[in-house]
Amino acid sequence: MGFTLLEVIVAITITGLALTTAGMALAAARDTMARLETHGARTEADGRVRALLTDMLRHAPLPEQVDAPLLSVDRSTETPVLRFLSVGVRAPYGTGATWVVEVALRDGELRVQATPTGRDLGALPLTATLPSVRGFDVRVLEHASAGEVPAWRAEWPLAQDRPSAIELTWQHLGEATPRPLRVVLSPLERPRS
Repeated sequence: MGFTLLEVIVAITITGLALTTAGMALAAARDTMARLETHGARTEADGRVRALLTDMLRHAPLPEQVDAPLLSVDRSTETPVLRFLSVGVRAPYGTGATWVVEVALRDGELRVQATPTGRDLGALPLTATLPSVRGFDVRVLEHASAGEVPAWRAEWPLAQDRPSAIELTWQHLGEATPRPLRVVLSPLERPRS
């Protein structure tokens, strides 16, 4: 009982097709796993930056304790640069130290850089980055006057005051729509006279 040459060729062809299909399925599975890992890492980094910014934005020093502006939005570059002062309450910023925080889009990365001021100059600046970001914007919510609806503004001109809320929006490459980060500031401030 032998096999004919035709039967051997058919068997080799079917085996080759099965191996090719299995190889393609394995390559697709590896590609999917790599994309899932990249997405998971990006989501985790995004969550950390959001938590860090929320903490830092909510904990401004009292205006009488500092000479620098509490919050400013610089729109002289292609994308805005947000600068503010913070006395964050969670590590690595601790409590009591005043930090100058800058949030900007640089070279396709959203960078949050905090530099200590005053008596804390011995501490090292800290930087957090989000790679693959293609857009960044900042809006601030002005204080509401009696009977008026507050408006969102592109700039904040009051050096020794902070807005009622701030909205930071960034968009990762490949993301269809950005998810804004809105932080309400006024309930955590002392009442203004």
